[in-house]
Amino acid sequence: MKDADAFNLAFESSCDDFSCAVLYKNGKDVKILSNVIYSQDFVHGIYGGVVPELASRNHIKASLPALRIAIDKAGIKLENVELISATSGPGLVGSLLIGLMEAKTISFALNIPIVKINHIEGHIFSPFLETAERFPFIALVISGGHTHIYIVKSHGDIRLIGRTRDDACGELFDKVSNYLGFGYPGGKIIDVLAEKGDKEAFKFPLPMFHSRNLDMSFSGLKTAVISAIDSLGGPGKIKKETACDILASVREAVAAVLYKKTAAACRMYGIDTVAVSGGVSANSRIRSLFGDYGKNDGLRIIFPSVSLSTDNAAIIGYAGFFKTPVDPVKNREEFLNINADSSWEL
Repeated sequence: MKDADAFNLAFESSCDDFSCAVLYKNGKDVKILSNVIYSQDFVHGIYGGVVPELASRNHIKASLPALRIAIDKAGIKLENVELISATSGPGLVGSLLIGLMEAKTISFALNIPIVKINHIEGHIFSPFLETAERFPFIALVISGGHTHIYIVKSHGDIRLIGRTRDDACGELFDKVSNYLGFGYPGGKIIDVLAEKGDKEAFKFPLPMFHSRNLDMSFSGLKTAVISAIDSLGGPGKIKKETACDILASVREAVAAVLYKKTAAACRMYGIDTVAVSGGVSANSRIRSLFGDYGKNDGLRIIFPSVSLSTDNAAIIGYAGFFKTPVDPVKNREEFLNINADSSWEL
């Protein structure tokens, strides 16, 4: 589908958000006609994290309304769709199956070619929905479940070169926010409160900051932050001003580690373009630090807009335009074998 004009119906349901989008490709130009996202933050917030069973149940409720709204907003009919793109991994297997099976059902019923997309691949290319592609580039994908660095030479040439050895940076934010009693999801909460604090107030460790490889670790930083909270009396006994200082300081430490590793990857491979994506890429300090430091280092830093940073179907649809689709009739066996893969790695 690389050069063909097409309406692309995309599905994303890898975790706790269900999304359905319609994109149109005209030559090299891709336009988002609709991008409907059903968030479940209100469902999982009281539990301090995503409950897989609740996520899949709520996806069932959201799946058909999301499809109808996406089609209506795009101003087309299902019969106009020429390509279907759907996330098939990684993620929560129950959640993945809801969106993927809806996509396969439409594909089979209307004989529309389908492509399965790796969720991380959608994030990697998400900035290019709004700016021209430029290869090769270093991709930093940061979210509640991933902190990965890739070298990307083309749509079909993506190689993992660095990753967290334990907690993802987004997971760190969630756990610290929960521990302080501010709730879930922690990324948005920390970003707001950190703006009120002093990022120099606490000197938290920068894990693996000086190591020569591109891997990262955030469990030690998490332990250091929790220890600092406990030393001040523990959750509920710390003044809000102090809590904001803690959050500003941990946000600064995370941003510093992420930039250090990303810049090291650029030097290692002689690449000057960086695409930062994933839910945590919406963090305002990460954006400003990468922008400032990147400019000083001669790097071109690209972020997707905040609305495209979180899980959504538009980024899945964009990646789908560059894949070879499976015809549900001509390639029946291959079509039937498309399934959810909760641990699918690029």
